[in-house]
Amino acid sequence: MTAQRTGGHGRGVRLLRWAAVALPFLALALATPALRDLPPLEAIEGGALDWRYGLRGPRTPSAPVTVVAVDDVTLEAQSGWPVPRDVLGEAIRRLGEAGASVIAVDLLMAEPSRQEGADRALGYALHETARTLLPVAFTFGPDGNTGAAEELSRHSVALLRRAGAAGPPQAAGLLAPVAPLRQAAAGIGHVNVVLGPEGALRHLHPAIAVDGETLPALPILAVQHHWNVERDAVAVMLPDSVRFGDRRVPLGPGGRWTFDFYGPRGSFPTISLQSVLDGALPEGAVEGRIVWIGATATAVGDSFVTPFDSALPGVEAFATATANLLDDTFLLRDTRTTLVEMLAVLAVGLLTVRAARFQPAWLAVAATPVPLAAWAAATAVAFAAGGVWLNLTLPGLAGVVAAGTLVVWRLLLGERQRRRLASYLPQPLAEALAEADTPAFEGRRQHAAVLFADLCGFTGRSEAGTPEDTVALLRPLHATFDDCVTAHGGYVDSFAGDGAMLVFGVPEPDAADAAKALACAHDLLARGEALGLPIRIGLHCGEVQVARLGGRRHRQLSLAGDTVNLASRLMEVAKSHDAALAVSGPVAQIAREHGAAALLETLHYLSDEPIRGRCGRVEVWLRF
Repeated sequence: MTAQRTGGHGRGVRLLRWAAVALPFLALALATPALRDLPPLEAIEGGALDWRYGLRGPRTPSAPVTVVAVDDVTLEAQSGWPVPRDVLGEAIRRLGEAGASVIAVDLLMAEPSRQEGADRALGYALHETARTLLPVAFTFGPDGNTGAAEELSRHSVALLRRAGAAGPPQAAGLLAPVAPLRQAAAGIGHVNVVLGPEGALRHLHPAIAVDGETLPALPILAVQHHWNVERDAVAVMLPDSVRFGDRRVPLGPGGRWTFDFYGPRGSFPTISLQSVLDGALPEGAVEGRIVWIGATATAVGDSFVTPFDSALPGVEAFATATANLLDDTFLLRDTRTTLVEMLAVLAVGLLTVRAARFQPAWLAVAATPVPLAAWAAATAVAFAAGGVWLNLTLPGLAGVVAAGTLVVWRLLLGERQRRRLASYLPQPLAEALAEADTPAFEGRRQHAAVLFADLCGFTGRSEAGTPEDTVALLRPLHATFDDCVTAHGGYVDSFAGDGAMLVFGVPEPDAADAAKALACAHDLLARGEALGLPIRIGLHCGEVQVARLGGRRHRQLSLAGDTVNLASRLMEVAKSHDAALAVSGPVAQIAREHGAAALLETLHYLSDEPIRGRCGRVEVWLRF
C-alpha cells in the first residue's frame, strides 16, 4: 500500500508540474483572437501568409472576369491622362454591345470634365448600357464632406447585425461621381480596401456607412448584377456573411473578407481600352463576363503591394475580389479556424517544452523545432489545398517562448549540475555529464597518460596516530595532488587512502599529455618535499577505455586497460629500487618528441625491468 501511495503521489506531482507548464500556453491560446490583431503580430503573420503564397504559387482565375486596361498604349493614343470621358463612354457602349454582363469602372470622376459635353456623353452611355457601375471613395478624416450621401441612398444595401456584433466602418466623407454620372449609373459602390500593418493589401469591407447610409463594395454590386439578384435581396449580415438571394458568402473575422490573390498583374484576361475603341475587340472576349475598367498605365492610378506583385493595379485588385466572390474563394477564417489556432498554440508550446527536455542535448536541439515545423507545414497544406488561413505567428511565438525558456532553464540547471558533479567527479567529466547522461567519449578507446601516487610510510604513520591524525595528514596530501594535477592540465580520477590516480588527456587527448604528466610528477615531488610528505609515483601512457565501472547500485566513470595497470605496477618498481619516481619508456619517448627532454635529466635509465604479473619486460626511467 505504501508503494502505491508513493507512486500515486509521484504521478500527482508530475501532473501538477505539467499543469504549471501548460498554464501560460493555455492563457496565450485563450488570448489568440485578441492577440492576432495586434499590429506587430499581424505584420509578422502577413509575412508568414506571403510565404504560403510563395509555396502555393500563382493560379489562373476561373471566374468570368476580364480587365479592360487604360494602359500606356491607350494614353499615347488619347494624348495622355485622363482619358476623355466621352471616349470612355464610347468604350463602355461598345463593351455593352459585345455582351458584357456587367461593366464596373474603377475610375473616380468626382470633378466635372473640362471638356464641354463630355460628362453628358458618358452619362448617355451609362444610361444606354444600363449595367455600368461607378465607384465612390470614402474618407475618414475629421473634415469629411457628406454632401452627396443622400443622393446615394438608392444604392444603399440592407444591413442586418447580430446582437453584440460591430457595425460597418463609419466614414466621415466621400468622393462621389459628379451628378450626371451618379444619376445615370446602374449602381455605385465603394472602392476602399484595408491594408495590413506592413502596408500590403489584405482585406475588403463588404459595406461602409456614411451619414446614415450603408454603401456596398463595388465588387458586391458587380456580382449582384451578374447573378441578376434584385437589390432588395442583397444584405450584409454582420458579422457572418453577405446574402445574395438564396446564396450566402461567409465573412471572415471582423466582418470583412480577406483577398485570395491569383498572381501578379496580368493574371486576369486583359484587353487594352484602345483596342476596344479601335474595334479590335476579339469576338466573344467579354460576352457574359464582368468587365472591370481601370488604369494600369505607368505612374497612373492606384496600386497595391500583394504577395505576387509590389504594385498590383487597383483595377486588378477589385477584379480579384470579384472573382473571389463569384467562386467563394476568399481566404477562409472563421470560428473553426480560430479554435484550431488556439489548440495549435497549446500543442506547439507543450510539445516544444517536451522536445527541449530530451537527452542528450543534441537530440533536444534537433527535436525542439519539430512541433513548430509541423504546424508550419500544416498551415501551408491547408492554405494550398483549401484556401484556409491558419495563424502561424502565435503558435510560433509559443514555440519560441517555450524553446527560449527551456534553453535558459537548461543552462542554469546545467551550471548547477556541473557545480554539483564537480564536487564528486573530475571537472572535465562533470562538464560532459552535465550536458548528457551518456557523453560521446564514454566507451571510447583513446590515448591517455596515467599517474599513480601515494605517500611513503603512510601505513606506519597511520598506525602510530589517531584517526584524526590520519585525516589531518590526508587533507593536505589530497589538496597537493588536486592542485598540482590541475596546474598541469590533468585531473584526479580517484583518491584511495593516501594514494591517487591522476589522468591526462580525457576526454580530449593531446599528443603532449605524457609530457604534461611527467612535468606534473616532478612538480608533485617538489611540493611533497616542501610539505614534508615524501611521495612515490608511477607513470605510464597508452590506450585506455573510458567506462562506467561498478555494480548495479554504485557505479563510477573511470579508465580501464593495461595502461592503468602498468602505471600502478610502476609504483612498486619505484619502491623496489627505493626511488621516488618510475616512468615507462613510452612516456620518456613522448617527452623527448615534445621538447621536454630536460625532464629526463634527473632520471636514470633502467632497461628491461620485470613487472609483477606481466610476462614482458618494460623500459623504465627512475628518479631517486
